[in-house]
Amino acid sequence: MNKIVLKPKVQKKFSLYCPFTNEKLFNDDSSFEIYEGAGNYLFSICEDCLFVDAGNNEEIENYWNDSALKAIEKFVENHKEENILVIEVQDNEDTYWFGFLNEDNIELEVEEIEKRFIK
Repeated sequence: MNKIVLKPKVQKKFSLYCPFTNEKLFNDDSSFEIYEGAGNYLFSICEDCLFVDAGNNEEIENYWNDSALKAIEKFVENHKEENILVIEVQDNEDTYWFGFLNEDNIELEVEEIEKRFIK
């Protein structure tokens, strides 16, 4: 699984963007909850609340038992050919996972993904 972990340092006003297409994702200011996708966005999951996006991915939901990460791992395993990037964001309160389709196999360093994803 192609996964990176981000631990944002400062909680200021920010927006989230697709790291591959630069399209703005619909989220409240200073929130990691995404309500609608844009660009190559596939899913977002909160550790405690399962889904935080409006377009729940039924396949991931079917894999959910007691671990968001295990559900994501199973989903990615079943879609190996699709080159899915999973971004794990750990803030002071929760852990969030975001899935994006890397259609063009773009090679980005963690720092570049963070700059593109959180603005």
